[in-house]
Amino acid sequence: PDCRTIVFENKHKGIYKRINISNDGQYLLGGILIGDATAYNMLLQTSVNRIVLSENPEELILGSRGGEQAGAGIESLPDTALICSCEGVTKGDICNSITEQGCETIDGIKKCTKAGTGCGGCMPMVKDLMLHTLKAQGKYIRNVICEHFNYSRQELYDLIHIHQLKSYDEVLDKLGESDGCETCKPLVSSLLASLWNEMILKRGNDTAQDSNDRFLANIQKGGSYSIVPRVAGGEITPEKLIVIGEVAKKYNLYTKITGGQRIDMFGAHLNDLPIIWEELIAAGFESGHAYGKGLRTVKSCVGSTWCRFGLHDSVSFAIRIEERYRGIRAPHKFKSAVSGCIRECAEAQSKDFG
Repeated sequence: PDCRTIVFENKHKGIYKRINISNDGQYLLGGILIGDATAYNMLLQTSVNRIVLSENPEELILGSRGGEQAGAGIESLPDTALICSCEGVTKGDICNSITEQGCETIDGIKKCTKAGTGCGGCMPMVKDLMLHTLKAQGKYIRNVICEHFNYSRQELYDLIHIHQLKSYDEVLDKLGESDGCETCKPLVSSLLASLWNEMILKRGNDTAQDSNDRFLANIQKGGSYSIVPRVAGGEITPEKLIVIGEVAKKYNLYTKITGGQRIDMFGAHLNDLPIIWEELIAAGFESGHAYGKGLRTVKSCVGSTWCRFGLHDSVSFAIRIEERYRGIRAPHKFKSAVSGCIRECAEAQSKDFG
C-alpha cells in the first residue's frame, strides 16, 4: 500500500489504535480507534486540513513522551478548519466570537455561532478552543461546571457525597445558585445516579429531568414523540404485537423495528401520551427507557431453543439481565446482548457488555 502504518495495541485494556501516514511521513491519511477514541477529533482535523506531522507521528496515538500535548495541537489548525460540521462553524468563527464578541462560556459560543447545537460531537474541540483563546488573552481560567455551580465536576461529586445530598433541589440549595441550566441539570442528575441510584422521578429529582423522562417518550424533530415499550430479550407474544399494531393504527403512528429488537412508534402528540401509555400498560407493557441514561436493551438470538447451532438459552438469560437492570440510572446509556454460540448473531461483543 502507498502508506506507512503505526499500530498500538493493549489487549489487557481492549485498546487498538492504528494510523496510516504518507510514505514521506508528512501527512495523516486515516486510522482506526477502538477502546479509546479521545484523539478522534484532533486526528480528523489533522487529516482533513493536511497538517504536516511532527518528526514523531506515533505521538498522535501514543501521547508525547515529554509530557506535553502530542501532535501540533489545536492552535495549529487553520482558521478555515471546520469544527462543527452540523452548522458549518469554523475555528475562525469560534475564536472571533471570543475575541471580538466577548463570548467566554460554552453557552455563549453556542448562542453566537450555533457550534455544538447539532449532534454535539464537536463540543470537546469547541471547549479546547475556548480555553486556548482565553489563555492567549491572559485571562484566568477555572474549570467550573457553569455559572450556577462554582465547582468542577469532581469537586461537586465529592461535596454531594460528603454532605449526603440526595436530590437536585438539595444540591442546588446547598452548593449552587439560581435555578440551574441545561448544562448543570443533567450533570447533577448523573452524579446523583452514580452515588445513590434513586428513582428518577422521586420528588426533588424530577425538576432536573427533561420532558423525555417525565413523559416516558423521546421528543423528535417537529415536537412529536416516539414511544418504545420494553420488549425484554426481543421476546414478544402475538397478543402484545396486536396491541402495538392497534395503538399505532389508532393514533396514526409510524412504526419501526429498532436495532435492539423493539418496536418504536413515532409521531405521538404530547396530549395523547397518557392515553397511549394507559392502553399499553393495560396490555402488560412498560417503558423501555429509550430516552434515559440507563439500560436500554438486552438483545438476543433465539438460542438453543430453536437454533440448531445454539449452545445456550440466550433468550431466557437476556430477559433475566434486562429485568434485573431495567430502570437503573447511570451516567450514560448502555446496551447489552446475549449470543447463544460463537457465531455471535446477537453481536454481544460489540455492546457495552455482553
